[in-house]
Formats: sequence, C-alpha cells, structure tokens
Amino acid sequence: MLDLRASLLPSFLLALLTACSCGDDPDIGSCETSADCTGTRICIDGRCMSGSDVDGGPGGDAPALMCEDGRDPCGLGSLAACCGAEQVCLANRCQEDCGDRVRCDGLCCESGQECVEGACVVECADEAQRCGAAGELCCADGEACISDACVELGDECEATEECPLDFLCDPVVGRCIPRDAVEVCEFRPPPGEFTPAVACRWLPVAGDRVNFDEVVMTPSVANLTDDNGDGRTDTNDIPDIVFVSFNRQVDGCCTERGAIRVVSGLCNDDGTESTPATMNTLATLDEPFIDNSTGIALGNLHPDTMDAEHPPEIVAVTRTGGGNGDVLAYRRTADDGSAWEILWRAVGAMNGRWNGSGAAPSIADLDADGQPEVIVGNLVLNGLTGAVVWDGFDTVGASAGIGNNAFLGPTSTVADLDLDGTPEVIAGNTVYDGPTGAEVWTYEFTTNNSACGGSIRCDGYNAVGNFDADMEGEVVIVRRGEVFVLEHDGALKRRVVIPRDDCGNNESGPPTVADFDGDGRAEIGTASADFYVVVDLDCTGDPLPAECAEENVLWRVPNRDCSSRSTGSSVFDFDGDGNAEVVYADEQDFYILDGRNGDILFQDTQHESNTRLEMPIVVDVDNDGKSEVLVPEAPRDEGAGVREGLLVWADADNNWVRTRRIWNQHSYHVTNVTEDGQIPRSEEPNWTNGRLNNFRQNVQPGGLFDAPDLFIVEIDVVECDPGGTVTIGVTVGNRGALGV
Repeated sequence: MLDLRASLLPSFLLALLTACSCGDDPDIGSCETSADCTGTRICIDGRCMSGSDVDGGPGGDAPALMCEDGRDPCGLGSLAACCGAEQVCLANRCQEDCGDRVRCDGLCCESGQECVEGACVVECADEAQRCGAAGELCCADGEACISDACVELGDECEATEECPLDFLCDPVVGRCIPRDAVEVCEFRPPPGEFTPAVACRWLPVAGDRVNFDEVVMTPSVANLTDDNGDGRTDTNDIPDIVFVSFNRQVDGCCTERGAIRVVSGLCNDDGTESTPATMNTLATLDEPFIDNSTGIALGNLHPDTMDAEHPPEIVAVTRTGGGNGDVLAYRRTADDGSAWEILWRAVGAMNGRWNGSGAAPSIADLDADGQPEVIVGNLVLNGLTGAVVWDGFDTVGASAGIGNNAFLGPTSTVADLDLDGTPEVIAGNTVYDGPTGAEVWTYEFTTNNSACGGSIRCDGYNAVGNFDADMEGEVVIVRRGEVFVLEHDGALKRRVVIPRDDCGNNESGPPTVADFDGDGRAEIGTASADFYVVVDLDCTGDPLPAECAEENVLWRVPNRDCSSRSTGSSVFDFDGDGNAEVVYADEQDFYILDGRNGDILFQDTQHESNTRLEMPIVVDVDNDGKSEVLVPEAPRDEGAGVREGLLVWADADNNWVRTRRIWNQHSYHVTNVTEDGQIPRSEEPNWTNGRLNNFRQNVQPGGLFDAPDLFIVEIDVVECDPGGTVTIGVTVGNRGALGV
C-alpha cells in the first residue's frame, strides 16, 4: 500500500539558532503505575508526584484499611478505597478491568482495537495503513489515505492527461487518483484578458557564429541537461530548445548552411521595459553544417533497458547540395549540454526523397522492442546505429509515398490506424507497415488545385485524427491545394478544395487537428498561400450551419505566404475555455487567432520570415507551470526595428494555462513521447485518449486550472542540541488538486 499522507504532507525541518533549555521539570511526568516514575516519586492520577504531596505518602502513616475481597486498598492516605469486582487498581485509582483488551486513556478498547493518541481505533496490520479523521480506518494494499479516506490508486502516471477523465495524477507517488477524493483548488484566467509579451529573445554571442542569427525552422524542446545536479535528466530540470540558425544576409534565404543551437529555455534576469531578457546558448553544433530549414527530432535513441542512457539525442539532416543529404544523430557528452558528439551519420540517406530542404525527422518504436527507430519520409533507420531498417522505395517501389508538398519535406508520421497493435508509417499517400515497410495501401490522386513547386512529386503532408463514430483513426493529407480525409483502410471520406486568391501556387502546409470551435469534434487547420483555413466536416447541408463560412470550411482569414505556400501552424487553448486558438506566422506577421471564427486575438507586425515548414510552438519552456510560445524570426534585412533570432512569448499577466514541457519533433502529437523525452514501446493512439484527438497541438491537461492549496498541519520541536540549536519540524498539507 502507498501512503499518500507522507506525499501530500511533506515535513520540512527548519534549524533555528537560538538559546534554549532542554531539561524537563523533574516533578512532571505521565504514568500508569509508580513503576513508571523515578526516584521516590509515585503515580497519582496519572502524574508522577512527590510522596509529601499527599496524605499518607512515603514517610506518613497509611490507613489500616482492608477490603472484603482480600485485596489491598487502592490509593494513598485518605484517598485509599476498595475497588469493585470488575475493577483493578492502576495509577492509585480504581479502573475498569480490561483483561486481555488494550487499555486506552482509562477506557478498555474492544477486541481488535488498539490505542492511538488516546483513542480506541481499529488495529492495523501496518501503522502506515492508518487513515481517517480519528485514525479509525485501515487502508488496504493498493489504497492510499487521502482527505481522511482510503482511496483506491489507479495506474502509474507522469501527468494528468494519462489518467481517466475523472482522475488526476499525483506527481509524488506517480499514480492516478479520483478527482473527487480531493478538494479541488482552481485558478481560472480572467476572461477576455489576453496580453502576449516577449519574455526573452535568443541571439548568438560574439565568437559563436554571431552572424548565424536567423531561424526559419520549427524548434524542438525537451529536457537535455541535468540542471539540478541530481544525476538525472528529467522533468525536474529546465527544458532546452534545439533549433537551426543561419546567415540570411550572406548565404541567402533558402536551402543554405545552418548551425544547430542548444539553448536553455530559462530567460535571464537582464530584461528591461524596452529590451527583452537574453538566453544562454549551451552548445553550437556546426560541423557538419545542417540544412537551415531541417526539422529537429529529440528523443532517447537507446534501448529502454539502458537506464544510464536516459538523455534524449538530437536528430537532424545535413545540406550537401544537389538534393543529397545525410541523416545524423548527436549524443550528449557533458551533463550541462555543452558538449555533443556524432552518434552516427547515414550518408546519402536523403537522396531521391527530397528537394534538398525542409526534411523533418521523427522518432518511434516501430516493432515494440524498446529500441526506437528514426523515420524520415519513407525511410526508416536504426536509432542506435543509423543503419537502414527499410526503405519505401525498395519495399513498395518508385511510386511510394514520401511526404512532400510544394518543394519542402519530407515529413511523415506514425500511428496504429487500425488498432491492431502494430503501428503504421504514414508518408504522403502511402501507409506502410511499421516493422517491415510493406505497403498497407496507397491512395491514388485524381485531382489537384495547384501545380507542384518542386522536382520531387507532391504526395502531401499528413496528420492523424478521428472524425467519425468508429474507433479507428483517419488519415489527413494536405496536397496541391486540397485536403483529403481518408478512412483507416484508405477509402476517401472527404475531399476539400482549399480556397485561393492571387498566389501562383497553393500547395498548402502541414495540417493540424484540434477542436477549434469547442463543439467536441475535431477540425483541420492548414496554412495555404492566400488563407489560413479551418476545415470542418460538419459544414455540410443546405442551408449550411450558421457558423460555417462555406461548404466544408468553418472559417478562413487572409495571409501572406506566396513564397513557400506550405508553412506550418499549431494550436493551443491559452485560457482553457475549450476553444483552441491558432498559433501561426506568415511572411510578415505572427498571429494568434480565435479558433471559433478566425478573429485576430493578437498580431505582431514586426515579425518577418522567408517561410519554410516552420511554425510557432506552445510549450512550458522554463518549467514554471505556464505555457509559452516560441516564434522563429528570419528577417530579410538587419538594422533598427528588425528582430532576428528566436522569441519566447508569454502572457504579461501570467494567465496562460499550463502545458507539457516537451515538443520533440515537427509531427508532435503528445502520445509519441513521454514528457522526459523517452519513446514509448507501444504508443497510445492519440485519438483514443478522451483528452486528446489532436495533432500538432500541445496537450490541454485534465484539471488544467488545478492549483495547490498548502496549509500547516503542525509544528513540532524535533531536536534541541546542547549547542543551542532547535530543529523544528513543520508538517505541511496540500488541500489542492495540483501536487507540489
């Protein structure tokens, strides 16, 4: 049995340096018989007292009293009396004869009871099992004492989103417990107050590739360093940001050399009213150069049986020109993240499967052996060695889906679509068997709404979600200006034409899946060349539902992205009202949009980018229990009023709700990685979790308004040493629903 009294009521010892006296009054002490007293003191009414304090004490004359039953009288001097037949003499008083039962504060406990703090309570096999307001309960194995009641513990957990809807995760014992077992203390953000502000800004320092100060890719976040010195890299440390920076002014905007930066997510304390705080670069990895728009994947590539190899690795793609490219992984060699080495390098792995820019690797365990694989498009590599596990061009053929659109990619994802226990790799219009690479199905396109801007065919970007009443997942493909929703077996469920205006091409960007309008059903968001569009499968019929802009479209708002036409986006519910806000940046502005109707909640007009596949992401980047937004910046020019680097946005009033401390890859979907960067052997299908059914949206944790409610239970003097130091123990309780 686990005892939550210890976890919810931690003791803190405070050492107070002061003069004190540790002696006891020699005439004071509790007793049941005179044998409990020292010297010549005797037990009277439960207290040790000098014999001279009562008549007939030691040295006095005791009365010559005899009892009819032959027993000696009970008491001293004039207080002596004969006890009744059902009584015994204890502490010089006649008390009930308890026989084999336990005596407790002058009373006889019932059979099966024991005396605890002066009260008769049920006897527990283990004192750690005791519970109840008066200690009257014994908790069974698998139960914990919570709010004076025995509560059955649920599954192991690290975060509340892993628990059933009516449960929360206690972080101390790591188990799910019923929410109604605790008095829920909440903090709800004030409605209508939305004040984003730049909390800090990353820029390179002199001598560290100082001119590589633009960012045009999606950053990734995970705990990579042991910041608290406990020998572990986990969620008790400060998260770290990994991204690629480049020199736009010298090298140009696109498909250029980049350097990997590893940066602490904690803002420094040097910000002013006019200048954001700085950030600390832990490492710069510039040999070899990385494609400036490659995605970064973070995760532990070692077998999950190797506990010593716990920190996540970094996976990226090089840029070597001519469409060639290597996939490589770095491992940490210093606990503080200052030193890294190449774990492996798969030379030429990208040949034939990309246009030379924008590849976004991902990590998953495809055969449930505890050894993760690296996936880039339709190529699978051994996570520990970089050796090819399977290549879709070999297992399916030259027409196999890759995961490209426009001229950027590939990006693919992993999910168990049919819930048979074996994951699939979804790359463009082909679904592959995860362990073997065999073709499960390929969807044949017969339409398009745009030309394809690259030399590699456009077969689309993917997401996965559930858009109907069955349990299986559906595949979302965004390709050449259209959105396809396919059943788990490849059958077409819906095709939606993405609106266009005056841009030449309209390939459109990687899809997001979320409940944008708070109706309990998932919608799809994508950034096209001319509009940001939210596709809603409920927007059908004549007449259309009032909230719909047009057939299959909930809303659309104009944007500016004629350059790449394939920028990514993410979503997040900042105030916890059930509606997901869109987080998106185009060539000229960074937006936060109302998920219900596209209204602009916030617009940063200083933003600038040449746009690739990048997107702002939402994550708790500094482990403060609040969410932040990371926004890449890649301006065309430098000078006054221009912002390069990476911006960390936060709410000026600290009102944004909490979220996870990780976003490990472009195709992030919560269940693909634990919060400390470990890759699950068997990934939970995201859409089967009642809290999720989303893609490229960070988690909205159950009980996201939960707050701790601390109080002092008791203060005790634990120790008083001869040197005058008093050690005081303070027992602190937590009535709230958020552990501390």
